[in-house]
Amino acid sequence: MEQKKPTNAQLQSKIRNAIVIVPKDKDTVSVYFSDKGVRYTVTDDYAVISTNFHSHVFDKVTASGYSRPYLYTKQFVEMALDNDCTVKTDDGGVRYSYKKLFDVLEGKEDQTEFIIAKMFDMWSFNIFQPLYGIEENAASQFLVYFDYMHNIAKNSIVLDEHKDGMTSTEFSKLYAKAMKEFTKGAADIQIFEAESDDDKVRKMSDSLKEDEQEESSK
Repeated sequence: MEQKKPTNAQLQSKIRNAIVIVPKDKDTVSVYFSDKGVRYTVTDDYAVISTNFHSHVFDKVTASGYSRPYLYTKQFVEMALDNDCTVKTDDGGVRYSYKKLFDVLEGKEDQTEFIIAKMFDMWSFNIFQPLYGIEENAASQFLVYFDYMHNIAKNSIVLDEHKDGMTSTEFSKLYAKAMKEFTKGAADIQIFEAESDDDKVRKMSDSLKEDEQEESSK
């Protein structure tokens, strides 16, 4: 059955009741890296970093001024568009390659763009990595706790007074001391079961079989 197009009144109602709206404008630019599975979109007011399952939306302006995540995302998208980082697919199409972008930037004599892109990449990883870490198994629960204590330890140093300044080495030593102190009361539980070489081979074989079954069902 053909679905009817929503009326103008219905569209207006959806807009009024929407949780998040990021309208495109004339300045909107977007790049999707298929080898990363991530799309970066920048409008005149927002920066959006999204996968198929979630999106980060950053306003252009915050209470303290221009948003750094917005500015860095915008600069990263501009790098992708200004540099040749596309590759051809087997079907003759063209896609953007995250790896190729970094290879191109790293190969330049001026390393400014590469340094900025690398910093953006590490920052993005720090955001994405723990997103789906909340699960019921012991390993996930411990790692959520560990990440939490990591941030507590880090912030206890960042927010402290630094009358005499601080070097990166001094910071690392204080962090290790804080983590040891904050986690000393944690229960020592088994989070990963012992795994023999045969177990690893069996898991890999099962995974390959699942992939083959999924591919044949398409």
